[in-house]
Amino acid sequence: MNKAVAKKAQSNNAVAIMSQFENVQTGFEDMNADDLQLPRLKLLQAMSPELENDDALRAGHVFNSVTGEWWPSDQGVKVVPCVYHKTYVEWAPLNSGAKGPVAVHQSKEVMNNTVRGEDNKYYTNDNSGNYIEETANYFVLIIGGKGETSQAVVSMKSSQLTPSRNWNSKMKNLKIQNSKGVYFTPPMWSHSYTLKTEKTKNGDKTWYKWKVEVDSMLTVEDHVTQARAFSEEMAVAKDKLVPDQDEVKASSDEKLPF
Repeated sequence: MNKAVAKKAQSNNAVAIMSQFENVQTGFEDMNADDLQLPRLKLLQAMSPELENDDALRAGHVFNSVTGEWWPSDQGVKVVPCVYHKTYVEWAPLNSGAKGPVAVHQSKEVMNNTVRGEDNKYYTNDNSGNYIEETANYFVLIIGGKGETSQAVVSMKSSQLTPSRNWNSKMKNLKIQNSKGVYFTPPMWSHSYTLKTEKTKNGDKTWYKWKVEVDSMLTVEDHVTQARAFSEEMAVAKDKLVPDQDEVKASSDEKLPF
């Protein structure tokens, strides 16, 4: 058997095997959002701990916290936003040794019991030293170069709230025309966007911020189906999102010279 024939036989065998993976019980039937660790798309800063473990990573890269995949700042990653959720995360002081947030508040009313410090953080009135960060969370579908998809969450806070508002405005201002010629605002998961990053400076402080570009309306039926399903799933489970402690360390870069 020559190499060409052997290669074709191997390919046919792989196709036959893969056909057995479709339309069957998968074992995931009892698994829901509570049983999964949703990856985070993180904008790496100079103090991000990920930079200590991989020499290829740089500040400004977009990093998947679960798969380890990363994208350069000028290339970015293509995503479909499916659900937007605002939270108000209460953190203990950085030197407290706390391993996670004190609380995740769902209502803006918690900000009524805070005072703005000289470092622009909003501290609680109970003299605990705790502070609260307004955080914009996007549950997104990542679309890879070959059309493959995966799920993730993107969180923006502090100075990143400016590109967050910009992204929100782009989504709300999109209009498409229906069969009757009437323009309407489609769901946020109707379009894909490219999340890039860019360096910004304020005095002697330099850091990276998100840069969001509109990509296109979804045209692949499978992408539409997955985006809609993820939107429906996260609309119910969004309140269970737990912030990433490492993002607290990274956000401190905005207070330090680069």
